Parts: sequence; C-alpha cells; structure tokens
Amino acid sequence: MRAVERSRGLVEAGRYAGLVGAAAVAHPVESVERVVERIVEWQDLRRRKWQYDPTEAWEEGVRRLIGAAPQDIDVFQRVWTNALDDVRGRGLSAGRGAFGGWDDGDVRLGLLAWWCTRRLRPEFVVETGVARGLTSRVVLEALERNGRGNLWSIDLPPLIKKELSAETGTAVPPSLFGRWVLLVGSSRRRLPELLRQLPRVDLFLHDSMHTTRNVHFELNSIWPKLRQGGAVLVDDVERNHAVADFRRSSTDAEGIVCRAEDGRALIGVFVKGRRPTGMMMLPGQATGRCTRR
Repeated sequence: MRAVERSRGLVEAGRYAGLVGAAAVAHPVESVERVVERIVEWQDLRRRKWQYDPTEAWEEGVRRLIGAAPQDIDVFQRVWTNALDDVRGRGLSAGRGAFGGWDDGDVRLGLLAWWCTRRLRPEFVVETGVARGLTSRVVLEALERNGRGNLWSIDLPPLIKKELSAETGTAVPPSLFGRWVLLVGSSRRRLPELLRQLPRVDLFLHDSMHTTRNVHFELNSIWPKLRQGGAVLVDDVERNHAVADFRRSSTDAEGIVCRAEDGRALIGVFVKGRRPTGMMMLPGQATGRCTRR
C-alpha cells in the first residue's frame, strides 16, 4: 500500500514539475516573477507580523475621507447579486478560496469600490488582480452610471492551472467591455507601461499578489501618478507590512483600515492630499494604530 502511495506521489510530483516547466517555457519572465513572489510570500509568513487595529466605525471613516455615501447602495446590492449569479450560472462557485484556492472579491471591498467610484467620479481607474471580475464588474457598473471613465485591469492568470484562465473576468458582461481594458501579465511588467500612457490615476485598487514586495511596488508606482483627492483601495492588508511601511513614510495620505465582510481580512482605504490624522499611529497615540509583534 505504501509503495502504491509513493508511486502516486511521484506521478503527481512529476506532473506538477511538467506543468511548471511548460509554464516557464510559455511565460519565462512571468514565471520567474511568480517564483520570486512565492519566495517573498513565504518570507512574509515567517516574519514578525504587523498588527493593524481596524476602524470599527468604517462607514464614518470613509465618509470623512471621500464624502457622504452614495444614495444608490441598493443598486450596488443588485449589481453584486447579479455578478454572483452570472458566475454561478456558469457552474462555478464563488467566495473565499473558490478561484483555484484564491479568493473572489469580498462584498465590502466591492461596496468600497462602488462608493469611491460613485463619489469621486474617476476617469482613469486602475486595478491589479481580476480573478472572476466581481470587483471589476462593480467598478464598471458604477462608471456606466457616472456616464464617464474607464477601467484598466492588470491580471496574471494562474500559470499552472490553465483552466482558470478561462474564468478570468467571467462576471463582466459584454455590455461593459467598452469601458474595460484587460492587460494580461504581472503588475511589475504591465503597470509601469500603463502609467506612462495615462495622464493620471483617479482611483486604484490592489488585489493582486499580497506580498510586501508586490504591494510596495504597486503603491510606490501609483502614488506619484494619483491625482490630489484620488483614492487607493488595498485588499488583504493583514497579509504583509507594506501598508504600514507606506503609511509611515507618507506625508500626503490619510486613510483607514477596516474589516472585510468575512471578519478576517482587512481592507485599506487611502486618499491623497490630506495630512494623516487617524490611521496606524504609533502605539498609544490613537485608535487605528499599527504595532509590530
């Protein structure tokens, strides 16, 4: 029995190695980047963690940052439900871990994206990480209702699980394609060239690889291009200390960290052009502080 199990294990290992090799041949640059990010992810897990104290009154915090909530939250609920129905209508599951072990967007992230898009009325929205495209759908629907703006999404589908590539953006209907540009590749490769083409960025959403290295890169790339009063959303803040580093080094950002709807993940909301007043202060100074443990 053990010999059979070992044999199966060797077969699976050989199959996995073959898939990795094929991915490396087809996407050499992206494969190297993905390996580096996996190593950094492992290092992040071994480091002492930053502990973020999320703002429990998150709606009040967002109102302070970008203004009163839009009056069409009920419309957002319908948009979100329709997006989930479209995904499930294709015979796919949705939610945490449903995308080959990766997560679909959290409903609170979707609500924050809707809120920022409706209130800020952006023309140039950039997003990293798409998966099934639930958050992309929300932003595009909000842009459509605004009557202005476009979304540029950067996404590198799983290189080994090729079947997931066909699921990328399935929540986005063809009726919204006119406002959407999907760039396939890693943000490290595609984001700099995109930023050279755009006159500015009004809203940015990070939901790609949640490593310290990658979030540092994306925030440092976006921030100089972000307009005054523009906003940044960062999903899964708790997975690394990049947001804490960014917040400590920024003098023109104000923001909050709040809980996702699932109660486990954390989401960061930043606005450019304000002096920091209430997020991730040093221990003992204010709520929303960030300490190392």
